[in-house]
Amino acid sequence: MGDAIQKQILSDISQCKYFSILADETTDVSQTEQLSLSVRCIKDTKVHEEFLCFVPVSSTTGKDVASTILTHLSQLGLNLEHMRGQDYDGASNMSGKYRGVQAREKELYPLALYTRCCNHVLNLVISTSSQLPVIRNAMATTG
Repeated sequence: MGDAIQKQILSDISQCKYFSILADETTDVSQTEQLSLSVRCIKDTKVHEEFLCFVPVSSTTGKDVASTILTHLSQLGLNLEHMRGQDYDGASNMSGKYRGVQAREKELYPLALYTRCCNHVLNLVISTSSQLPVIRNAMATTG
């Protein structure tokens, strides 16, 4: 089932032509570093964001994560020349302007603009702000 769903998502992305990638890394319960890959595209004038897969990573340097992302997207059959955006958290290995993932990918695909993930920014503001206790508590209750 998973392969069939992924195949349909990839077909939809190919029809949209241009896409942005979203990636984030985390350690799962088995202590395996996982990279989640998602894609955002516009289909029928609506923004669609689709999860593609988890990819285990052995190194979290900007160079290695960028290589993992690009290799895996290529293996999935996506045309990386159509990548128009990158969306990551603010960690230096992802966002660094010299050796981060976004810099390495922008070097190869200059039309793929980097944007820091707004969800991460919002989470940081809410979780660290003593000025917004009502919002922080509401997010904790609904999350």
